[in-house]
Amino acid sequence: MNDGSISADMYQFFAAYFHQDWDLEADDWQGVVDSYINADPVAQPLRTLAQEIDDLREARPEADLRQFLVRTVGVYYSPEPLTYKEWLSQIAERLRRQAATIDARGES
Repeated sequence: MNDGSISADMYQFFAAYFHQDWDLEADDWQGVVDSYINADPVAQPLRTLAQEIDDLREARPEADLRQFLVRTVGVYYSPEPLTYKEWLSQIAERLRRQAATIDARGES
């Protein structure tokens, strides 16, 4: 259940793709993100999600961010040795790169 502090789209991204069986869907977090992108490869929603992830990362201290993602959102992925802030930054960057690739191909 979303507690209202993140968008429904961001909640869906984390809850549906980083669930307890995420490792059955992909070998690593990059594969999970790529699965999300490939499900609906449209550039603007990817950029919007990337910005929302940046906003979340900047709004919360590391300990609160971890607790929020794990306990409230239901993320079962542990980014160690990265912090959650570092991991979220890498996810946002991957989303932006893929959005740019989609734009370059003229798909959106």
